[in-house]
Amino acid sequence: MELHHAIKRRGALGFFASANSADGFYSLYGEAYNEDDFKRLYILKGGPGTGKSTLLDSLAARAERDGYEFETLLCSSDPASLDGIIIRSLGIAVIDGTPPHSQDPRYPGVCGEIINLGEFWDGGILRRERRELETLFSQKTESYARAYRLLSASGIAARDVIRAYERAEEREKMEAAVGRLIKQLIRREETGPTVRRFLTAYSIKGKVRVDTLERAAKTTVTVSRTHGFGYLYMRTLYEASASQNIRMTAAPDALLPEFYEAIYYPDDGVLVKVADDDVYEAGDIRVNCGRFIKNEPIRADRAKLRFSKKASDSLTDEALISLSDAGATHAKIEEIYKGAMNFDGVTETEKKLEAAIFG
Repeated sequence: MELHHAIKRRGALGFFASANSADGFYSLYGEAYNEDDFKRLYILKGGPGTGKSTLLDSLAARAERDGYEFETLLCSSDPASLDGIIIRSLGIAVIDGTPPHSQDPRYPGVCGEIINLGEFWDGGILRRERRELETLFSQKTESYARAYRLLSASGIAARDVIRAYERAEEREKMEAAVGRLIKQLIRREETGPTVRRFLTAYSIKGKVRVDTLERAAKTTVTVSRTHGFGYLYMRTLYEASASQNIRMTAAPDALLPEFYEAIYYPDDGVLVKVADDDVYEAGDIRVNCGRFIKNEPIRADRAKLRFSKKASDSLTDEALISLSDAGATHAKIEEIYKGAMNFDGVTETEKKLEAAIFG
């Protein structure tokens, strides 16, 4: 699994702020990079291969050297690249503001500031490669479009399974169990807003996941997946926690963002997560979701559910192939842009930005 090395830096928390989902490109940029939360928001512009991720990594290295805690936001399409860095104690965020997560300043010059790395490319070189670039961009667009069609179909099949379990759930029994779990493990000494970040991405490198919350947790509660029923348990837990204004970091499922694969309570160091194919780690507290299901409705639909589950998995696998194709095409595009860049100018911009942030 190839993830950008910045998430291993001392003080770093690694997440995704977007996902390639059944609903298309699903972005949490508006939450992660809300200008109201920062003194300064720097938005990087420029084409592929212009040095945005390298600049972000340089800032992460400086934050590590200076002893800051910070978030590194990985690119959900290419997790070996960075999409942003947030240094909360300085009130600073620096992000990649190019498509598909385009972002412009809401308060230009007041908080948001655009840094255009495209000013350092040689337009003449790029224009000479126009036909090749047009072909490559078209191929990349079609690969992504196919991937999204397949993920959409996968989501339809996955939701079909969850809806069947939803009809069979013993709602009151599950709500009571969730209430007991919160009472047992969550002290609720602090209240606060919910932070949403993705832990998993369907990417050009395959399906990848960061273990940020597992490494932070003191106590881990693992919920059995049971063909998707675990997500209904997590939805109930999320709603109960939100109704009590309990501070949490909630990780939406990358395929079905309306559900959650994990919820972390930072004040208590408690992580509740859906098991990966019902595999448990030693020391986990386990929640068996089978006890909240009425068996008779499921038994009657078992063959249909097996079909939908297999269809969803197969469609996702094929989507990952198309994402890999998009990645191979993107690499060719990057090489052309790199050949047109004056990286001395990028380095100088990086130094000025570092001085503005860190002094």
